[in-house]
Amino acid sequence: MENEKRNTDMKTINKLYRYMKNNSSIEDFMAKFHMNYTELMGILELCRLYGKNIDVIEKEGTYVFEKSPIRNTSVTTKPDLDLNRLVHTELCIVSDTHFGNVHQQLHLLNKIYEEAYHRGIKTVLHCGDLVDGNYPNRPEQPRQQFLHGFDEQAGYVVDMYPKVKGMTTKYILGSHDETHYKNGQATVNEWVSRCRKDMVYLGQDSASITINNVKIFMDHPGGGSAQALSYKPQKRIEILESDHKPKILLIGHYHKSYSFVYRNVRGILVPCFCDKTQFQQKQGLSNAVGAYFLDIYSDHKGNIQYFEPEEILFKPEDMWDEAGKDHHKVKQLIIN
Repeated sequence: MENEKRNTDMKTINKLYRYMKNNSSIEDFMAKFHMNYTELMGILELCRLYGKNIDVIEKEGTYVFEKSPIRNTSVTTKPDLDLNRLVHTELCIVSDTHFGNVHQQLHLLNKIYEEAYHRGIKTVLHCGDLVDGNYPNRPEQPRQQFLHGFDEQAGYVVDMYPKVKGMTTKYILGSHDETHYKNGQATVNEWVSRCRKDMVYLGQDSASITINNVKIFMDHPGGGSAQALSYKPQKRIEILESDHKPKILLIGHYHKSYSFVYRNVRGILVPCFCDKTQFQQKQGLSNAVGAYFLDIYSDHKGNIQYFEPEEILFKPEDMWDEAGKDHHKVKQLIIN
């Protein structure tokens, strides 16, 4: 019962914490969640107890939230684990930014990177489709793009992808990225990795990476999504040999959000950073915009003892649907 209560507390805290934006008014937060000042102080104390450092400061006559990077979580965070024997890993997971499409949501990607920075996260994993690509068999695609061709799209990634000191983005290429190779043997990773030392290319369509001995498989499959969110991820896990199964499977491409455990693999369908396109509208496809933060405790062999996937999803009102607004108004996020 104690562990169940702790898990419930952590889910509640994770949900509330993401609404506590830096420099946002505590009055607005209390009104949104119908709580008084005493209740807010209790929530902040729970946040600190569960390793999320946040304070209230006065700024220009208004009391606002101030987050600080998370260091080592205290033993009181998860008293049922021997933290001295475990390795703590925090990751940010993103996918399908589709730079060049008029529906891209770079301003929301910037918010995720800012949040990752304030949490002290050093590694972001991107599961493919950095750019929108070029499909000759889709005559409607150019009308949905503000960047056309390899040079414009790859250059945009170099110039506009968030750049945070001490943070590395490790990425794979997806099906949209691959169209440039099919059209003219030009690979996005060649430009990006040469020009951005903070962006590390891992592979086309898939890659296996080990972080603190935890084996993670990044996947950008093809084809459409199934009606049941769990169906295709489970099929991907079923074809994996037992001795080569990763501890974590991250899947891009589908623009869906879903976390599950199957055959002792922790799987995540990673949402996107592109609002619903004309193609998705015609096909009647749903579209999830957001990211995941992973909180992992593992032993020295890479066996996961605690795993908390925090889903961050943006609402329709967070999207910039006005044509061109995102790419006209958003500047590159740079944190030195």
